[in-house]
Amino acid sequence: MRPEKLVMKTLRNAHAPLSAEDVAGRIEAEGGPGLDVGRITTVLGQLERSGAVAALGGGKYLALRERNLVVGRLSMNRRGFGFVSSPLGDIYVGKRDTGGAMHGDTVAVRVEPRKTHLGRAGEVVQVIERALTEVVGRFERHGKLGIVVPTDARIKGDLFVDLAKMKADANPGDIVVARITRYADRRDAMQGVITEVLGPADAPGVDVEIVIREHGLATEFPPEVTEAAEALGQDIEGELGRGRRDVRDLFTFTIDPADARDFDDAISIVREGKGFRVWVHIADVSHYVPWDSVIDVEARHRATSVYLVDRVLPMLPEHLSNVICSLNPGEERLTFTVEMLLDKTGLVERYECYPSVIVSDRRCTYDEVQGWLDGGGFPDETMERAVLDFRTIADVVHARRVARGGLDFETVEARVTLDERGEPTGVVLRSRTEATNMIEEAMILANEVVARHMTSAKAPMVYRIHEDPDADALAQVAVVLKEFGYPMSDVHGASPRTFQKIVAFAHGRPEERLINSLLLRALERARYVHYLGPHFGLASEAYTHFTSPIRRYPDLIVHRLLKAQLVRALDKPPAAHMVPELEWLTEHASAMEREAESAENESQKVKLVALMANHIGEVFDGIVTGVMGFGLFVQLDNTADGLVHVDTMADDYYRLDAERFMLWGENKGVTYRLGQQVRVRILDANVAERRLDFELV
Repeated sequence: MRPEKLVMKTLRNAHAPLSAEDVAGRIEAEGGPGLDVGRITTVLGQLERSGAVAALGGGKYLALRERNLVVGRLSMNRRGFGFVSSPLGDIYVGKRDTGGAMHGDTVAVRVEPRKTHLGRAGEVVQVIERALTEVVGRFERHGKLGIVVPTDARIKGDLFVDLAKMKADANPGDIVVARITRYADRRDAMQGVITEVLGPADAPGVDVEIVIREHGLATEFPPEVTEAAEALGQDIEGELGRGRRDVRDLFTFTIDPADARDFDDAISIVREGKGFRVWVHIADVSHYVPWDSVIDVEARHRATSVYLVDRVLPMLPEHLSNVICSLNPGEERLTFTVEMLLDKTGLVERYECYPSVIVSDRRCTYDEVQGWLDGGGFPDETMERAVLDFRTIADVVHARRVARGGLDFETVEARVTLDERGEPTGVVLRSRTEATNMIEEAMILANEVVARHMTSAKAPMVYRIHEDPDADALAQVAVVLKEFGYPMSDVHGASPRTFQKIVAFAHGRPEERLINSLLLRALERARYVHYLGPHFGLASEAYTHFTSPIRRYPDLIVHRLLKAQLVRALDKPPAAHMVPELEWLTEHASAMEREAESAENESQKVKLVALMANHIGEVFDGIVTGVMGFGLFVQLDNTADGLVHVDTMADDYYRLDAERFMLWGENKGVTYRLGQQVRVRILDANVAERRLDFELV
């Protein structure tokens, strides 16, 4: 039997993912011809490229039911359809074509030969790996059956529970967590058992607990991980004796938000001739978290810290993230330093990367630094000289980045403030400032230097790429720009510089926030990959994430790879063991990053809706951010979003002009379009569904 047929037969008979070693063992056990692991690995690669098998994490493979299928992760929309992220790009899956797959599942898709108006479309024909094992929802009783109605609108269909076997004591209306014991198919509904009762939907803290459960976020570390972290200590003198560079004499400082709990980057800067020497010091997490240790495996699974409205779910245990790795003022810390000599135009003339030891002399906050820049009052001459020099070099580095086409969006971040009981008290809007920009430019520069260094060395690497904008999304933006009379409405195939012009034209105009939002939506999501690719938003040919290893797993990988490259040990363990895993690690990190961002946004939104529930009947100013046949989406000044349903627009019969993103009244000719400023009254606020209902006034 030919090797590929033998390998396929073995995979199909297994009905479970197998590695090359597993396949070799099964063939030998069944008395088949001897195939070495290397040959099987080659065959598996060929079968994957032909679409006959799917490659899963950890070097395992699964046979597909059909050939020529595309494998990817399914992201469901709350309206029932979804997209599969695949090597071909995003593939649209209609609500009738999901094949029982759920949000986050790894699926195999049969792609339709012709593109639709939504791009490539396909049908899920096989669920390869389930992402969801639990459902959080509202408990209801119907005779002898219990029903869990998912709070996550991306999960279609209820989960049924046998009340006779139910151990948890849940009351109707309680929010519960249920473990799935049977997934839905075309004949049967989803079934499960209740494992946890969170309590009534309006009980304190339940709203954020729902978000945590919906996104499958880990809230506790396994005991062995916590124990391993707490057993770690520092050996500063020992490390210096082993060759780590001592830069403790440099004046060093951190700049972070006032509410930051961990500090993973610090800055040193001195004038040198007409230019500057800048040191970017990053916490050396890789020193404490070796590859495949118990701490590493847990961090790998989490992939990122998650910053919810009322808590942080860290990637690393507290002893690491907040104590021995955090660059706290006045304390010696192990770091990884990128030292750069820049000329007066911001060009990096020379650089060096090395493990180091620092002492942070001062912890600064963004607001504090911005106050000094605006009105003086520096605490001393050393701090004043450092901050003013930092601003000078950051400005020219920024100008150089913009000159090559890098984008700067005028974004506003809304943070809901809470009282001691977790109840919302208000909204703080955070915009970009000189202080935030200074740190951003330093981090971008360090990331680029590391990426270019590894590229020049032809070393294996994790890159951060950002692909060109989606053509269909750009077409929608073009219509809106034309409606607003923008002079650069032709954005098909636009370069970053065209985006710059649009952002600049929108600056200070009423529709500024909308235009920035539409442009951001048109851009593809940045992601992690194991190969070199460009970053559209930064107009960079090589970019990575090196500067936040406390909270991002890809940065931790980059630290390990860079360390190994510097000592020429990429072909030795642990780097040699890590490199073959880079493909699935980058895919996993990208997926977890999206999940974390979604959870962070949802946690803010649930508190924002709860805040606005106290203002039912009141009138607010807003801007139209979406136009659909069923109504208008309106965003208030505090970023709360709600729907004006056409049923409340009783003054006329409104029709949708889909091409111009506009509702128009048949009789009176009144129109409502994207970007239009309106006044609305809050009619209803549903916290569980994170929904606000408005009416026009």
